[in-house]
Amino acid sequence: MFEKRRHIRIDADGWAEDIENAQVDVVVTFPDSTRWISNFYTIKCIETMKQDYSESKVCLNGAYWCASSPVIIVDNISRERIEQVVDDLIQDGSFEYVFEYFGPVENRDMEASGYPEDFFDNNSKIDPLYVSLQAARIQQMLDQASEEVKMKIMREIFGVCL
Repeated sequence: MFEKRRHIRIDADGWAEDIENAQVDVVVTFPDSTRWISNFYTIKCIETMKQDYSESKVCLNGAYWCASSPVIIVDNISRERIEQVVDDLIQDGSFEYVFEYFGPVENRDMEASGYPEDFFDNNSKIDPLYVSLQAARIQQMLDQASEEVKMKIMREIFGVCL
């Protein structure tokens, strides 16, 4: 589903003082111009957050923690380790389960992200299997939605007038 050619942007790349006690956002871009995001946390970082939450009495005194997007727990957040993890996830077919679709590359991203020359394939499109999977999820939600919501979705997203 995902090809091996990828570009990895690591927020905070190179400035983490302790690569074994940190968190970074990772955006992976493919030649079809799709971007995918996940958060990488080290085990030590999670332990530190648990201690901080316990002391500050939040999240039931550190009993739980919620991430805002998919999370991958690693031993360290070095570029080398992150690239190894991404490549392994692509190879074993589980990338789509731990990275969230983040939208297409936009013009403002082109300069800021440092994509290699000739990285993008203008003829490449997002994998139809992924689109089908997401469409099936939307259909399942629509089956549970009110008629008003169904009509609104049909009008706004699909441009259908019923």
